[in-house]
Amino acid sequence: MIKKVFSILFTFFLTFSLQIKALSSTTTKVDNKPLTFSYEIYDQVTQTYVNERGQVDYKALKANLSTLQAFIDLLAKISPENSPELFPSPEEKKRYYLTAYNALVMFYAANAYPDKHVLWSKLGYFKDKDIVLGGRKISLNYLEHEIIRKQFLDPRIHFYINCGANSCPPIKKGAIAKNKTEDELEKAATEFINSADNVRVDTASNTLYLSKIFDWFEQDFITYLKAKRGLSNPHISQYVALYLNESDNKKLSTIPLSKLKIKHLHYDKDLNEQ
Repeated sequence: MIKKVFSILFTFFLTFSLQIKALSSTTTKVDNKPLTFSYEIYDQVTQTYVNERGQVDYKALKANLSTLQAFIDLLAKISPENSPELFPSPEEKKRYYLTAYNALVMFYAANAYPDKHVLWSKLGYFKDKDIVLGGRKISLNYLEHEIIRKQFLDPRIHFYINCGANSCPPIKKGAIAKNKTEDELEKAATEFINSADNVRVDTASNTLYLSKIFDWFEQDFITYLKAKRGLSNPHISQYVALYLNESDNKKLSTIPLSKLKIKHLHYDKDLNEQ
């Protein structure tokens, strides 16, 4: 009984303290002092409710959703569009939008729980649910395709943003640290491509098995290889090879591109719950 009371009190004070920090982070300009933006709440939420496999304890998160709500409210007030002075570099803008996407998906999935299909249903939240960033009303689809993909032209984002499904890249514990966005994206790309759930090389059948992400967003990877690697007629396998471990890269290099077959793995859209 004492442990239960202690647990309830701990959760209450954690939620209260984070909400107070959120309110202090959203103060308007006073005496020419700039707005402030903090990732502390998101960091605490993911440290608390996300495990090492990137799965979310949605039941517990829903019971304390006001904590994450405070961060969603912060996103609604401040963005690189209405407060560019707070996000002076492309890296810091990217950090904001990647975090916003993951936070919003996690929030809506938790809010709908135990309904596990709201994100990926035919009339799901990606297309039909309004979100607000810096006072601007958009959708999750618009955030991903018109802002994150078009502004940054960085295919590594596909290994970081989480769509709430088991086959999505796992959501990370903790927020991206300041000036560490590039490091986090390199790490995410390496981990995703070197997971057998996402990439497999079969020399016996000359086949490269890839996550559906490489199918849906193939043009992003091809565009990168042309623009950044100087390849005139690139192949998707050449992007995979940039991050693939030495052993599998050697296997892949033994298969001529003219004979290489690409097959896409099943994409598990079940909710990424613990």
